[in-house]
Amino acid sequence: MLDFYKAFDQLLAQVSQRQTEVIEMPLADCFGHYLAQDILVEYDSPQFDNSAMDGYALCLHDSDTYTVVARIAAGDKASPVQLQPGQACRIFTGAPVPAGCDTVIMQEHTEVSGTELRCLKPIKADQNIRRQAEDLARGQPLCNKGMYINAAVIGLAASQGYTKLPVHRKLRVSVFSSGNELIDATTLEGRLPEGHIFDSNRYQTVALLQNLACEVVEQGCLPDNLEITKGRLQEAASKSDLIITSGGVSVGEEDHLKNALEQLGQLTHWKLLLKPGKPFAWGEIGNTYVMMLPGNPVASFVTFSVLVKPAIQRILGREDLGGAVQTLGALVAKTTFARTKPQERREFLRAHMGLDEQGELVVTILARQGSHMLSAAAAANCLVEFEPETTIAVGDKVRVYPLA
Repeated sequence: MLDFYKAFDQLLAQVSQRQTEVIEMPLADCFGHYLAQDILVEYDSPQFDNSAMDGYALCLHDSDTYTVVARIAAGDKASPVQLQPGQACRIFTGAPVPAGCDTVIMQEHTEVSGTELRCLKPIKADQNIRRQAEDLARGQPLCNKGMYINAAVIGLAASQGYTKLPVHRKLRVSVFSSGNELIDATTLEGRLPEGHIFDSNRYQTVALLQNLACEVVEQGCLPDNLEITKGRLQEAASKSDLIITSGGVSVGEEDHLKNALEQLGQLTHWKLLLKPGKPFAWGEIGNTYVMMLPGNPVASFVTFSVLVKPAIQRILGREDLGGAVQTLGALVAKTTFARTKPQERREFLRAHMGLDEQGELVVTILARQGSHMLSAAAAANCLVEFEPETTIAVGDKVRVYPLA
């Protein structure tokens, strides 16, 4: 069995070899994508010296009284007036400062009678002025290839006049569940038949894909039949960049997905030294990646979170991926519990982290940790990692991985 960290590195190395093609996408639709090319600053930011406050632009002299000679609002051209020592200009936030302006004083710190202005607070040169290009200068990098496009990046690009950005097109993902015991609740008439369970993994996987730049096709449930499984996987591979399945990858006689992948394409790896998540597998059918989640719903949730999600992000162009600890945003927290029985496999248990009275990050394991018990996963805000063959005492430091 392969250790989680080695599996993480190998999986990301494999998917790094092939990404979706680069397209120009309207700026408003780019949220959640990764930038496929560097983009440059088109305009100095700010484009001109302007006021950071509503107040008065001053040409300093040796008195606290000034004569107001002009008025400039945001959107006005620069005043043709050049301030002389002792002169002031009424000015508003974002308005260009006039020639001769040494500083801007807030209106709250002034007293005005007619055209006479008196400063009520000490003033100094160059305060409350945003200087041209102090943030960005034309020709400099604005955003780098591989940057995640969030709302701030969209706002930044819009501030530079960009209406489209180069991104990798959405990933086409087919999602299957597997097993004769599964029932889709939307097709059920009456009560759940004995010996069956509701199909939750497919719903869970589709939900986990929602915040990623993917076009998801729900392919339903695969029966416990090798030939049918092969046919449906082959059809999905012809239309998808990625196939995600759940269940059917263990060692039972009715677990056909692993055999189907081996016959149709390439099984890269199967079985991890991980709990939950031992029967996670991945490979390829032609140019389509295949990632096979375990059938137990918690194991499916965990392996998607720590393996499939970063792999998808890499296919979509994320560049800042290091090892698992960096990529998954690991934090260090102090335990509120002890574990005296070492485990053979690395574990990711569902947990809750928060700050104690001293402001230190602490983590508490939730009850009901079975790989079929989704209630703890629903309540968790992090996964806590336990190294193989180790014990934990109260107050020990452990790695925790935040769950979005």
